[in-house]
Amino acid sequence: MADLSKRLREPLVLTILVIAIAGWLAFLAMWINSTGQSDQLRSEVATLTAERDAAQQNLAEREQTAGALEEAQAQLESVQGQLADAEARLEATSTDLEARSGELDTVTQSLAAQQDEVAALEARAETANASVEELATRQAALQSEIQSSNRQLNDVGARLEEARRQEQTATANVAQLAEEAAEATASLADTQSQLQTAREELTAAQEQRAELAQEIEAAGADVQSLQQQVNALTDRRDVLVSDVQGYEEQLATLQPQVEQLTQTLAERSSELEEIEARIAAESAVSSATTPSASRSFEVMTEGEASGLHLILNEDGTFEMRDRTGSVVGGDYSLEGGALVLSNPTGHIGEAIFPMTCPVREDDAGLEIDEAAGCMIGGLRFEQGE
Repeated sequence: MADLSKRLREPLVLTILVIAIAGWLAFLAMWINSTGQSDQLRSEVATLTAERDAAQQNLAEREQTAGALEEAQAQLESVQGQLADAEARLEATSTDLEARSGELDTVTQSLAAQQDEVAALEARAETANASVEELATRQAALQSEIQSSNRQLNDVGARLEEARRQEQTATANVAQLAEEAAEATASLADTQSQLQTAREELTAAQEQRAELAQEIEAAGADVQSLQQQVNALTDRRDVLVSDVQGYEEQLATLQPQVEQLTQTLAERSSELEEIEARIAAESAVSSATTPSASRSFEVMTEGEASGLHLILNEDGTFEMRDRTGSVVGGDYSLEGGALVLSNPTGHIGEAIFPMTCPVREDDAGLEIDEAAGCMIGGLRFEQGE
């Protein structure tokens, strides 16, 4: 019962007002049947009901517009977050691209230096080859001289000593040339080894340059992709900003209408109060001749449920109202020691319907016993006059 009482006090003022109007309209319809002014009152009630429905519809449109505005603002914030993330990724990629470009410049400079070194080694190799060829030519000439000397030695004995001296000289020259040729050969081998090493370094540098070029190309593709994403997000942000502006303009247009409808609803509420006063006055006059068509019960004990009213109508409908004016209505049946409430209208909170409550009835009122699912169990309703 405590949960039901709390739920009955939770609705907004507008919801309470609409439910109260509905209850009074039902009460008004019941009493109109026993008065002589039923046609006029029905016309006024129909007019007020139509105006109430129009006000509720306009209020619903306002709430829908406000919800769409909040959703658009949330989408705008999400797109702005994605745009900031994409810009951060673009900045990081640009920084990495600049670093890669610096590495490429360094490798290019190193490659150029190695190419210059290779060119110098090749020039040295060409010089060494020329020296070897020159020494080989001199060796051939000396061999020719040796052969000539040998022929002269065989032919002329007198020239033997001179030929021997020439031979010794030639042998010494040949030994010297052989030594110079060996040194040139060793220098050439060393130069060729250095040339091979330089070529390998050149190949490695070229491969590294190709890899850096591929990485730069991939980074450029990533930058282009990120730029496209940034452009798309920017376009989407502009669209959302335009939608938000449209919603704000629509809200600014609807706000005066809602205020006017609220004022109209207040005026109609005042008119309803006047009609209720008239009905109360007429009911006081006709109460002496018209028997009561319903039974009214009230919780008289102290507590949260104090002042809770329960009205059981002869047409099988019920109405329950708490101290705040919150109303729950529907159908009921009272037989076999059980009160069954069904087809509820109004704010029912966490209550489950149909609701079956064991009941003991006496001349003074109703005693509701505790039962599963019965939100009013344990209460004593005293019957009113």
